[in-house]
Amino acid sequence: MATAAHLRRYLPIAKRSAIVTVQLLCLVHLVNSNLFEIRPCHGASMLPTLSHHGDYILHERISPRLSPPRIARGDLVVALAPSDPSRTVCKRVLGCGGDAVCVDPRDPEGAREWVRVPKGHLWLAGDNLANSTDSRTYGPVPLGLVKGKVVARVWPNPTWLANSDQRIS
Repeated sequence: MATAAHLRRYLPIAKRSAIVTVQLLCLVHLVNSNLFEIRPCHGASMLPTLSHHGDYILHERISPRLSPPRIARGDLVVALAPSDPSRTVCKRVLGCGGDAVCVDPRDPEGAREWVRVPKGHLWLAGDNLANSTDSRTYGPVPLGLVKGKVVARVWPNPTWLANSDQRIS
């Protein structure tokens, strides 16, 4: 049976452990909110880059906050979905402010529609155009909705995800 003396002996240890735990949770929250985050990404829109079964990706949150933002054509980004801000999307940047982009490159050559991306916006698309809801549906995405730039797939098959900007003439 625990005595009062026994409890008083362990109270400082429990208090110190609780303080350290709260401090660590605050640190994790600050890092997750301001520096980088590991999050699941699932769905078929980014095949073959990311699995439709769900990959865990690492995205850094600093690039979109810089002036000017360090996001370029070919980067993968995580953004709030313009059609439903409670969801996030992972898409590839096809155009930055001032760029002219083809709305749907799958259309026949003569029927293609081109759009100029407004300053402060990005044109986002999934790698799997046949199964992606992206800027072709909701238009250019404001930079303010971009949460971060994807830098790596953490699980499964960890790998760095570099910019894959390939110019087509």
